[in-house]
Amino acid sequence: MSEQMKEVEEMEKFMTILMDVKVSLAQQNEKLDNLLDIKQKVDSTYDTANSAERRSIENEKDVDHLREKLATKASKEDVERIVKEKDNWKKTFPSWVAVAIAAIALILPFL
Repeated sequence: MSEQMKEVEEMEKFMTILMDVKVSLAQQNEKLDNLLDIKQKVDSTYDTANSAERRSIENEKDVDHLREKLATKASKEDVERIVKEKDNWKKTFPSWVAVAIAAIALILPFL
């Protein structure tokens, strides 16, 4: 009987060790699942960062293009000067027309 008891004890120890191994494997499996989840998140973050970088480069090009366009636009002072010149032309045009009519009227009797 002592051999049977010894075998039973050894079997119990073996089963305890197997249970510990099973628990340990389950914990390792859970950690691996967490790592795989994190890997997916990291991959997604990497893709998002690359997309943002490409968008940033495109936006930088657009900003440079807009700066070039703004550099070629007339300044506020230029616009005001042009408007004043047009206003002056509109104001003086009737006077010039009157002078031209008067000159024609003076020349017609001599022709």
